[in-house]
Amino acid sequence: MKSKIKKRKNCFNVLMFSCFNDKGFGILEVVIATGIITVGMVAVISFITQSYYVSQVNKNKFIATMLAQEGIELTRNVRDSNWVGGLAWNQNIVGDGTYRIDVNSSGAINIINVSGIDDALSRLKIDSGLYQHSLGTDTIFYRLITTANDAASCPAANCLQVTSEVKWSERGLAKNYAITVELYNWK
Repeated sequence: MKSKIKKRKNCFNVLMFSCFNDKGFGILEVVIATGIITVGMVAVISFITQSYYVSQVNKNKFIATMLAQEGIELTRNVRDSNWVGGLAWNQNIVGDGTYRIDVNSSGAINIINVSGIDDALSRLKIDSGLYQHSLGTDTIFYRLITTANDAASCPAANCLQVTSEVKWSERGLAKNYAITVELYNWK
């Protein structure tokens, strides 16, 4: 009769433990696997958090850029409406001044003098997806239109320098974006 002799497997592992058997994982393998999974999850959560923050910053920069451009376009609209109405091209926007320009629900343009960008009247509100100064819920954005027509700012005759500045605050830091153009009485 043949005797059955179990042969021990010759094996070597890094931690100098005996060879694995097929009965399950040891405590050390579970601790190491848990540590690797934890480090991976922390990295993923950190990446998601950072991505969210960056997307919010980029969204606010984009909105500020568009609001500043809208301020310039509203000023151009005032100039063009003056031409159509037979008025002086720079009526209501002439001289050195700081303004809030808004379009109401009927399409009329309202121009109001404000003291500066931190003035409460400069704050933009949002109503039905539209930004305006008069109606809606307060936003983080403030817009100020500044005009100047002296020789230093706009050397040509019949010229008006217009700056549209948007200010907002993110995580306690003040941010701003400004566009400056020169409007001419080219008609």
